Amino acid sequence: MLVIRNPLESAVRQVNQVWFYEVKNDGYDPDKISGGGRPETPELNDIPNLLKQWKVYRESGFMQPPGFEKGELLKPGSDEPRCWWASLETIAGNDYNLAAGRYKPQISEAVSDDDPVELIREVLEIEKGIASGLEKLLHDVEAVS
Repeated sequence: MLVIRNPLESAVRQVNQVWFYEVKNDGYDPDKISGGGRPETPELNDIPNLLKQWKVYRESGFMQPPGFEKGELLKPGSDEPRCWWASLETIAGNDYNLAAGRYKPQISEAVSDDDPVELIREVLEIEKGIASGLEKLLHDVEAVS
């Protein structure tokens, strides 16, 4: 959703952030077409939440955008963010590129609690198998030549 305000309005104040909302489902199944249309999937519709979040943002006087700030790293297992925002300064630093994915917060990966020594041993075993297979392949190719 893009909102443009008339700069001649008397009560206009500059907004210093850009708010993004990712709509993945509009209430219709994107993968199925039946009878010339897509079946409704209202339980998956993102638009009602978009409107709810927009209302919250509007009621804050566009001072506090809902969602996460650009660059925030979310905890492992977090739900994928639907809305986020970036400062106007950040947008300007990216030549005003409004590609939403550029600013979308990321979910961090869970840190492995595996023993590093065991991981190194496993990698070495895999590498030995690769080397052995290459040696066999080289022997087979030399036999044909």
